[in-house]
Amino acid sequence: MTFHKISILLFLLFFGQMAMAQGSPFDSVNLLLQKRVYFDFGKHDITSESESILLGIKDSYIGKEELRMHIEAHTDHIGTNENNLVLSRRRSATVKDFFIQHQFPAENITTSVFGESRPVADNTSDNGRQENRRAAISLYVKKKMTMVQGKVVDKKTGEGMQAKVIFHTKTHKDSIDTNSDGTFEKPVVENTVVGVDIYKEGYFFDTQMLKAKPNNTVVMSIPLLPIEVGEKVAIKNLYFVGNQAVLLKKSIPELPKVLKFMQLNPKIKIEIAGHINAPGRNLSQLKLWEKDLSTDRAKTVYDFLLENNVAEDRLTFKGYANTQMLFPEVGSSEKQQSQNRRVEIRILETGKILSATN
Repeated sequence: MTFHKISILLFLLFFGQMAMAQGSPFDSVNLLLQKRVYFDFGKHDITSESESILLGIKDSYIGKEELRMHIEAHTDHIGTNENNLVLSRRRSATVKDFFIQHQFPAENITTSVFGESRPVADNTSDNGRQENRRAAISLYVKKKMTMVQGKVVDKKTGEGMQAKVIFHTKTHKDSIDTNSDGTFEKPVVENTVVGVDIYKEGYFFDTQMLKAKPNNTVVMSIPLLPIEVGEKVAIKNLYFVGNQAVLLKKSIPELPKVLKFMQLNPKIKIEIAGHINAPGRNLSQLKLWEKDLSTDRAKTVYDFLLENNVAEDRLTFKGYANTQMLFPEVGSSEKQQSQNRRVEIRILETGKILSATN
């Protein structure tokens, strides 16, 4: 593993990060610059070569009061561990003093010392030992974070329960398990739009969207519907091109959520039901392509699951045209019309063995 990868790993571990990628909306710091300097054997003085590197770092922070710095110092393995810890502490102090003397605020600098415990090279050679006699300097910005707090509950009983919660944006994803009572909390960067997917075996999955506003804790209540024969839910955020069975690009990520639901509940059998919006007309008044459209849209989901190794005997699909509109009135709002043109999952079998009753 290279020095750069190891140092970033240690840096993120130091700050207790939950995601590894730089710039993630779930990280509280944004790493801007990282350099390393080396020391002579048994010394903590800054060499002329190291001084030029440190001066280059100085030029990066002048006039940027929001920057923070972290210094971690190391030694080779020669000598006792106790003495090496003392030596690495002196090295970190020397580097810190250098930056304080060059106008970096002391309160914005943190340090950590490791002695010989975290080598980046083989200590059996002179070159390897020189690589280990180092200090790593990281410049970063602390991001403003908003806390998301929530609770996952059984929709019918209201009781909290443990579940998997996945937070995601267009470019990043992170997941946590709730506490046993269903509660969870997660810091996200202010002004970030985040999708939240919730899964639990024996329950329908759910998706919610949130905006992490400044100085405002986001509180979520997430009820999940238990899987029972006859229960059905619409697949959220599943949108098609007008009058076609072609998914909009933004809706493609919704299909893997259905797949995960089927994988999490390997014994269930479902019907995938398609519906269209056509208020004010009965079934006989629809054109043939309109009747077929709901079937074709349901089959889009069906085909995706088959292509991803869900057994065919667990799946059926059916189009209901406009016979089960949630809002059949002419003149309903666009939001209501969009809920009419939906694809649902209906439970046919749960796979549960029912106990006999007297």
